[in-house]
Amino acid sequence: MHSAGCGCKEEHELATSSVCLRSQIDVEGVRVFNSNSRPEAGRVVFKPYASRLSDGTLTSDPDSDNELLLTVPFINPCDIANLLVINEGGEVLRLKLFVNRPNFDFTDVDEVPPTQQLDIPPDIHGSFLHKLSLAKFRDVSDLALHFSGKKQVELRYIGLRGKSRTRQANFVDTKYELMPKASLKDSLEELKGMRYV
Repeated sequence: MHSAGCGCKEEHELATSSVCLRSQIDVEGVRVFNSNSRPEAGRVVFKPYASRLSDGTLTSDPDSDNELLLTVPFINPCDIANLLVINEGGEVLRLKLFVNRPNFDFTDVDEVPPTQQLDIPPDIHGSFLHKLSLAKFRDVSDLALHFSGKKQVELRYIGLRGKSRTRQANFVDTKYELMPKASLKDSLEELKGMRYV
């Protein structure tokens, strides 16, 4: 699969402090629109980084516009710093990203301004990090990705990197004293025996 000088990078070579957010994606809830596959087939491109070159691609429907729309729900809110895409279509794709828009569909693509737009060049290795504006991609619960091109869109892998804002319930173990332990008489006796300087 790989040869010397193939251009692939191991995950630790990506030179980023962010981590793969795949474990934070509700993979069963990922939906794709305008594909030649079922709506739930969108999850096929959200793979672990080490499996990014494995079988399973997502292509736009050849009988319609050259567009794909994916909606990605997260289990916990995330800060997304980087995006990796294996674009096998052979041309630069235009990507519009929309943050925290549940129930997003094609009618919203032209009506809602994107959070960020990127040009995604062909990349058969999936090792080019596309930087996202961290200020705009904080506390992301839902992400919509709209890919468009002149030819049929063909994707093999989409990777999101950043950090999870896992909600943790931290309880304080506190003990309150409803009744004083020492008796009033004992406290007064103790005070009488003290000397003041």
